[in-house]
Amino acid sequence: MSEAELLAAVVAREPGAWRELYRRFERVIIGCVRNTMRRYSAFATDEDIEDIVNTVCLNLVKDDFKKLRTFDPGRGYRLSSWMGLIATNTALDALRRRDPGHASLDASDDAPPLQVADAGGTPGDALERRQQAQRLMAAIQALPEADRRFLELYYDEALAPEELAVRLGITVNTVYSRKNKLREKLRKLLT
Repeated sequence: MSEAELLAAVVAREPGAWRELYRRFERVIIGCVRNTMRRYSAFATDEDIEDIVNTVCLNLVKDDFKKLRTFDPGRGYRLSSWMGLIATNTALDALRRRDPGHASLDASDDAPPLQVADAGGTPGDALERRQQAQRLMAAIQALPEADRRFLELYYDEALAPEELAVRLGITVNTVYSRKNKLREKLRKLLT
């Protein structure tokens, strides 16, 4: 079943359609939630991740599948990208609703310790990440000015593909194609 057929079946509430949609995109949803939590160094247990994934599913089905009905493949998105975007936004909403976790300086010794996110890794890991970032920046500097500007707009300014297409006078499909070609160029420069 194609993505369009599957989406139509889910919206039409055909038996088994939702289960198949979730089976296909479960890894994308969970991965986007985990990446969002990691990106913001947010402490999250497996139960927290599961709660956010469940909220993603609720967001997809609420208001008679409104979010799924608004998916338009003609805008240059793949369904997996759309699902990932919804998962990422749901995770960000969950982070915004969190208590920032303040602790009193006068806390007693019997108070439970404040949970903080594990920054992840050893000092050696941090050094390796810093070196990778330096190599990436050097590779980006080796690109032509037009390519560097595209990357700046896409990643640094986080322009939506539609907005980027308008600004550069290209199609949305060209935005995705160019992004993929630039990623491949950078991959070759780094290896």
